[in-house]
Amino acid sequence: MDPSYISTEYWAEIKIFTSNMGLFVLCIIIFAANMLVGHNMIPSLIASHHVPRTWNKLRPPIYAIAIIAFVAAIYFVITAFVGGLDAIRHIYPDYWI
Repeated sequence: MDPSYISTEYWAEIKIFTSNMGLFVLCIIIFAANMLVGHNMIPSLIASHHVPRTWNKLRPPIYAIAIIAFVAAIYFVITAFVGGLDAIRHIYPDYWI
């Protein structure tokens, strides 16, 4: 089965899909880095007395950034697949090959 001709409209949808997937990966990296710092590094450094206890006040803003990054990642992956599935259905009209 040969794929259909890809018009400029569907190339634009594929570009949006790849851009959103790149932003998804970036947001997941930001989420993971903030969770690592806020949930692992800061409590460990406080417990070992390498940093003062006042650093514990940094954890809520770090968690807030992590939550925002996670929500943004979910948004980007949903919008990527909603737009991308229409382009794939047009390029490959028979779903089961």
